[in-house]
Amino acid sequence: MTAPRHLGGGLDAAPTAVVRAAELGSRIERYRDAYYRGEPLVSDAAFDALEDELRGLEPGHAALARVGATPASKEWEKARHTIPMGSLNKVTTEDELDEWLARCAELLAKDARSGIAAALFVAEKLDGLSVELIYSGGRLQDGLTRGDGEIGERITANVRRMRGVPSRIAYDGTLSVRGEIILRSSDRAAHFADYSSTRNAAAGTARRLDGVGCEHLTVLVYDVADELELATESAKHAFLLSLGFATPHGFAGDVEAVRSLYREYNERRRAALDYEIDGLVVRADDLRVQAELGELNRRPRGVVAFKFPSPVKLTRVKAIVWDTGPSGRVTPVAEVDGVELVGAMVRRASLHNVANVRRLGIGVGDEVMVSRRNDVIPYVEEVVASAGAPVEPPISCGVCGSRLRPEGEYLLCREDSCPARVEGRIRNWIDAVGALEWGDKLVHTLVGQGLVREPFDLYKLTVDDLASLDRHGKKSAANALGQLRSRLPLRLPTFLAALGIEGFSTQTARLLVSAGYNDLERLLSATAAELALIDGLGDIKARMVVEGLAARASEIERLREAGLGPLASEAVGPLDGKSFCMTGTQRRPRRELEVLIEEHGGRMLTGVTKELDYLIIDDLASTSSKAVKARKYGTRLIGEEDLNAMIGISEAL
Repeated sequence: MTAPRHLGGGLDAAPTAVVRAAELGSRIERYRDAYYRGEPLVSDAAFDALEDELRGLEPGHAALARVGATPASKEWEKARHTIPMGSLNKVTTEDELDEWLARCAELLAKDARSGIAAALFVAEKLDGLSVELIYSGGRLQDGLTRGDGEIGERITANVRRMRGVPSRIAYDGTLSVRGEIILRSSDRAAHFADYSSTRNAAAGTARRLDGVGCEHLTVLVYDVADELELATESAKHAFLLSLGFATPHGFAGDVEAVRSLYREYNERRRAALDYEIDGLVVRADDLRVQAELGELNRRPRGVVAFKFPSPVKLTRVKAIVWDTGPSGRVTPVAEVDGVELVGAMVRRASLHNVANVRRLGIGVGDEVMVSRRNDVIPYVEEVVASAGAPVEPPISCGVCGSRLRPEGEYLLCREDSCPARVEGRIRNWIDAVGALEWGDKLVHTLVGQGLVREPFDLYKLTVDDLASLDRHGKKSAANALGQLRSRLPLRLPTFLAALGIEGFSTQTARLLVSAGYNDLERLLSATAAELALIDGLGDIKARMVVEGLAARASEIERLREAGLGPLASEAVGPLDGKSFCMTGTQRRPRRELEVLIEEHGGRMLTGVTKELDYLIIDDLASTSSKAVKARKYGTRLIGEEDLNAMIGISEAL
């Protein structure tokens, strides 16, 4: 068996850096005191240089902190990620790990390539708050929370104060790295004793508008955007360390080394860490192989999260409630006596669906075994001792009172006017059009107060309407409404996806437009049989599209009468029939380029596939994973200037 090679990482700082940081901190405090006494000991330029050096060594040093600063606004500005932050597939046993490796080997065998089991890269899977750090010209420019993966919150001011985030790096271009904001166990004990969960403490502190406590948080960086000329994950890890980032521990080895490492972490390493992890991330070390394996449902096939088993504890059921979600699906939840699991106090645990409730035979007063699956979601695993009769599922929605409909293993509320479903449709509209500044709490309040019942109502809101709500001033209200209205007019694919029809994604909308249904009138008059003939749609989805549009006909008409209807997509244009995908950094925002392509008849794809015609990339000679995969499929790589030429415009994008 090959032993795993430790490639570095963790929280240990170089002894010389620790000594230098302490010295700088002491000098800065002394010079600052002298400055405010009117007796400066050094020039402003020298003082700034000392601060810059300390910030590079220890961004969270107390000498740099500005505790209690007045927040500039009442909420964080929203911003779109340079590259979307997706999720990973998961395995929880060695058998499942073997199945993943076998699937990868099967896919690679089609191109006469060997599997990945002999060359793997492993890193600790951190349990914190994901963040993207963007550097430009060697300086930290932005720090964005994960948000929904596409849009996060710009918490740059707070990130600058966290440990592990150098203010300057030795890299001249634009660089996007991914990391996790964590709270070390020792820092929690010293500064956040009232929190039962280090993750919750880290998430709450990182988003504080006054920045208090951020100097006690740490960022561990684990990934870098794929534009760099790096061949392996091991090289990527070494590159991050060379720039001065703190990273999780990284290892390289074969599958047997991974098994051994996993067992070591379970038995002793995990407990010895000063921060929480919930598994190991296992990757094909070769980045080109990762590119060839591609993605499925926006999750890379060549990467998997090898999760640790979830601990369980016994508790007692106090009540069982039935929550109606934004899609109308009713989820049973057990309210239990509080029990601590993986650093968090659990008082509510999911029962998943009505079929599971019947299988468990659960009732109030029962003693149950509760886990946190994936160390995140509290879940009732089994009933250990029954105390009475099993609970009976409800027959009506707890939100609107309408009769529930059983569908498979679930109960669903199908009442369109149900506030829970209205809230879901409004959230979907906002997400689809890309409006920032609209949080779930704001939508919940608007629907709850009867101010919004359908998307059209959003455009009738005034600044005073929003400003009157809790925590929303006039500036914040104007920003939210401005974001919404700035997206008008909507393109047909965006409009269709924003309606929130079941099974109707943006990709489905683009598929319809590319098949010639480029006008709303034509689409509304289409039959399910006609749409089913479109390659990639099928009978079931075609029927859902037709029935969904018919059910929302009155809403669509109100939007059109108010001038909020979609612009027709050109059936024929210079990009007609051609598909595009983007990677890396472009000069204009991605959303603008997507609209430009669709306006001229092109179709956007979310990833590199065999049907992709053009990959838009800033460096045509790049050997990034997406570029390698595109060349393998015969996809043409183009820059923005090439796109301009195809459309027939001469001005720079």
